[in-house]
Amino acid sequence: MSATGMLANAVAACSAAITTAGLYPVTDARNARPRSVLIEPPEFTAVTFNVLDITIGLRVLAAPPGNSDALDYLMTTVDTLLASSGMAIVSGRPSVAIIGTQEIPAYDLTVRIGTRNL
Repeated sequence: MSATGMLANAVAACSAAITTAGLYPVTDARNARPRSVLIEPPEFTAVTFNVLDITIGLRVLAAPPGNSDALDYLMTTVDTLLASSGMAIVSGRPSVAIIGTQEIPAYDLTVRIGTRNL
């Protein structure tokens, strides 16, 4: 069964934008791997009873080790998302993701979405 509603629609919109940018979106951390973009569960603030300010974390994952090749991939991929995704990416920072027991070079992005339940 798939989720429905404002939060699920926001995640689906991010996934579609990532795919359109030519990248591989993942919504289940069990499927996260290098050269994919992990979409984290959304956070939200209710502006009114039917308007939400949603933030979604994206984690761009590169192949280890965290050397200049990984950094080049991360910066190029982030530039691709900034230029072609149509998402409101409001912040980004380099990080390390731990998948299983492996450290994966990553870049964490924050996307903001405003939505209204009609």
